[in-house]
Amino acid sequence: MTIGELKRKSKGDMKNRYGFAILAMILLNLVSFGAVTAGLFIGVILVGGAVRCCYTAFYVDIARREYRGVDSVYRGFQQFARALVANIYIFLINLAVAFVFGLLFLLLLAITHATSAQAAIIAVFVIIAMLVAMFLVNIKLSFVFYVMNHQTQLSGAECIRASWKLSKGMFWKIVLFNLSFIGWWILVLVTLGGMYLYVSPYYDTARANLYLDAAGDVYGAGNEVSRPAEAA
Repeated sequence: MTIGELKRKSKGDMKNRYGFAILAMILLNLVSFGAVTAGLFIGVILVGGAVRCCYTAFYVDIARREYRGVDSVYRGFQQFARALVANIYIFLINLAVAFVFGLLFLLLLAITHATSAQAAIIAVFVIIAMLVAMFLVNIKLSFVFYVMNHQTQLSGAECIRASWKLSKGMFWKIVLFNLSFIGWWILVLVTLGGMYLYVSPYYDTARANLYLDAAGDVYGAGNEVSRPAEAA
């Protein structure tokens, strides 16, 4: 499917489902808020992966038009342990990217003997390059929690490798897909968040459809990755 077709399908999938999507956001945000309140950063690491599993499970059900009430919202918590491992790995991968660019910044300062003004300019360019690198790396990790919900036999690390493999061959399609929503996110900013309740469910449903399309391309119709997971 083209990006345009994915987006048109997602609008149809979300018809009469926005109320459920808003309810899911409220419930999962309460879980996240509770985790932050209880453990700050550690709390986010502990439950962040499971919450992302819940979002992916919910929107895959919406994309399939198989909404199953509370089970669609909280099914991702069945993957809690694996989601925690994957979330830690993802955090460490991003930390490693930041560390490499931090070393690059120090190396450039040492080589150029930059003044304070020059150092500030170098820092801006290094930060921009780091953010781009993180964006590209996380494109490869786009499908981790989708895979986790569907291939319950895989470990957290294996889900990361599966996402990396699944995105192979459609890397730039995923990039363009995300870029195609920039106008919507700008609209969210312009409306001071007022459009978020429309844009976020639409975007997440489109991501679910992108995953299902990618899984069909790589694994073939009827493969386990394309079927709802049984409880782990």
